[in-house]
Amino acid sequence: MYSSLKERREIEFPVWALGQIKKTLQKKQQHIFNVPVPIVSFVRLGKSSNSKSQILSNIISKRKHPVFFNRHCHGSMRHCLLMDGVVEIIWYCGGSNDRDVFDDCIAFVNLHGDASNHPAQLRFLQEVSSVTVLLHSENALENRAKEVFTELRKHPTPLITLLSHSESIKGKSNQTNIKIAAKNRNEAELTEEIISSIKQCLSTEMERPSLATCLEVARRNKFQIDEDIEPCREGKEQAQTLMSLLMGGKREKGKEEEEFNLKLKHLPLQGKLWEDWCVKNKEQYRLPSTGERSIEMELSDIKARKQSIRIDQLNTALQCSDFMMSFLKCLQQSEEKQTLYMLQWLQIFLEEYTTDTHANLQEKYHSIWTEIRQKPQGENKELEGKLEQVSEEIRAISVGLQHLMREMSQLYEAVHSVAMNEDFTDVRCIDTLPRIGAEMLIAGYPLELMDGDVAHVPLEWIKAVFDKLIQKLGDKKVFVLSVLGLQSSGKSTLLNTMFGLRFAVSAGRCTKGAFMQLLEVDEEMRANLQFDFVLVVDTEGLRSPELSSEAILSHDNQLATFIIGVGNMTLINIMGENPCEMQDILQICVQAFMRMTSVRINTSCIFVHQNVSETTASDKNQEGRRHLQLRLDQITATAAKEENLDIQSFSDIIQFDVDSQVFYFKNLLEGDPPMAPPNPSYSQNVQELKNKLLSITQWQRGCNLPTLSEVKERIKDLWDALLRENFVFSFRNTLEIAVYSKLEELYGQWSWSIRKHALEIQQSWRNKINSNLKDAVCVSDLMKEFDETYKTLT
Repeated sequence: MYSSLKERREIEFPVWALGQIKKTLQKKQQHIFNVPVPIVSFVRLGKSSNSKSQILSNIISKRKHPVFFNRHCHGSMRHCLLMDGVVEIIWYCGGSNDRDVFDDCIAFVNLHGDASNHPAQLRFLQEVSSVTVLLHSENALENRAKEVFTELRKHPTPLITLLSHSESIKGKSNQTNIKIAAKNRNEAELTEEIISSIKQCLSTEMERPSLATCLEVARRNKFQIDEDIEPCREGKEQAQTLMSLLMGGKREKGKEEEEFNLKLKHLPLQGKLWEDWCVKNKEQYRLPSTGERSIEMELSDIKARKQSIRIDQLNTALQCSDFMMSFLKCLQQSEEKQTLYMLQWLQIFLEEYTTDTHANLQEKYHSIWTEIRQKPQGENKELEGKLEQVSEEIRAISVGLQHLMREMSQLYEAVHSVAMNEDFTDVRCIDTLPRIGAEMLIAGYPLELMDGDVAHVPLEWIKAVFDKLIQKLGDKKVFVLSVLGLQSSGKSTLLNTMFGLRFAVSAGRCTKGAFMQLLEVDEEMRANLQFDFVLVVDTEGLRSPELSSEAILSHDNQLATFIIGVGNMTLINIMGENPCEMQDILQICVQAFMRMTSVRINTSCIFVHQNVSETTASDKNQEGRRHLQLRLDQITATAAKEENLDIQSFSDIIQFDVDSQVFYFKNLLEGDPPMAPPNPSYSQNVQELKNKLLSITQWQRGCNLPTLSEVKERIKDLWDALLRENFVFSFRNTLEIAVYSKLEELYGQWSWSIRKHALEIQQSWRNKINSNLKDAVCVSDLMKEFDETYKTLT
């Protein structure tokens, strides 16, 4: 929480770091820094054979997980050198089930070292704590420690004293001054008594401060606040100004209506106009062969319509809201560090502004969905309509940095398109926008690669951002790592754990589209790894229930093919040991790669099976690996037959070794969330996978990693190929494509046979009429001649 810096004799209070922590409380995600919760502080006076940190860990974790580092942990030292004076905090989030120790959220604070040696920290804790738990030494206290003990007893904050020198307590304790014997006690009994005492003290009515309100106390105690540095403070002021423009000065009256119209009013470029342009752009590559008009005329009309939409976008942008104008001005005029602070503050404020409405809509969505499942099929049309309406409302109020950056990308693309075709000169410093996108990537922010709402890549914007990256960094070697998997299979969590990233994680559809994040390789490792940067691409989960069944196939097939094509290595993330759910996706990718011969893609993949509980799963799944290999080879052979290619194995398409490129992961958590501790085996599995990935140049044959410019060209070529490749995306898998092709071939034969028979009948009757053998033609006579052929075809 904060620490004592002895050399400078300063105490730092890291508000900025604490402010980024989010917890799900009462079914909605909130920044825990602003949530009023009771604070229970643990301090020690003198030396004790008992470990305060261990006692506190036992209270928080029933599994005896060492939440706080203590003397009994592996690698600990006898003397508290680095942690002396440090105050740590953890939030206990209870109330989700009957097994929880506490019913509400509680902040537990731990002061390391002898409290009498750290008067400033102790004074702060006395002012903000709802309960103080004191571990009293079994030895006689020194004078200063005695004075502190007297002050704690006199302070109005309830005090629980753990007496290390007593095996029993004589007399009764009152509600605000409780004594507990801690010498030679059974650990479980002592823990239960402390928990009961804390509950007793918290049952009294008291004010519950948040850490945000504690900030003023820290300033009064002259702590060093990291948020008080000039770039952070100015960035916060800019973000607050932008939020006031966004809300229009109205927060109470009509708040929900304003939230639903935020995008329409302030971010209009990514709405209907952008959707229409994407539809027309795809039509340009997939022209219908109606025969009524020439392809050239159709193409000309589509291009004209696309240009008209871009002009409409630009006209809308020139009249954009004060919010967007001020946002662009801040980005263009502020220094880089101040800009990054402003963006983060803006993200925090946006989440706080919509969190209540978003939680209400999610609850409403769940309620309707539950009602639909309880009714028989065919009686849910009205409810399904309501569900779709709620889903649209959720999308309408979901506003974050990615939407602001998307608006910037559309502004850039509109100006770029119109300026090239109509000599448009009023670009309003438009070239600075890709520079901002590049700076965000360099600073570690995710940047949207594919718009998840319309399943489209803003190609001109992406190319411009990469150009600015190359200007700033040089045309460096980059390893592109992408991830693919079903929804809620732990993709983003895996990447966050592996590289320390901050991709969105939650149950359900938390990521939409595809996002990329740039990581710099340490200079000492570059020569060994043979690349300078890692570009991590995270994607939304496949087979999302939020999409209709018709939309799922086209959306998922296109996304899967694009993601595997972009990455040098793709992690195929599977929940459990059975990959059958992912086989449809793999089939469509194999088929698409074969058809896109114009794009020379050299890629590979690794399977990651998550939540595998058996420790020897890797050995026991040899049979499963063999079946996986056979299944993939069958898919490849079937797809190759459709394309008239002589390919028999999956490894001929994608470099893949079933023995070394299939990983089994233990569960992420040990027990039930939210207080379940992380599983150390999961971290070890992640590290093994990370070592495998980073050493790609050593084990992948013919590995030639691209430069940034080559990645840019790959994205362009791959997206162009995907726009032209429409046939494959209408199907679920390779087998369906094969069936359709066979059916199409037979249908052609059947059609020709009946048409041929009709022409023969026509010629026969013409000859009879010309020879005066027939005076009239009856329908019944014609039908008799068709009967035999018709019955056969039927």
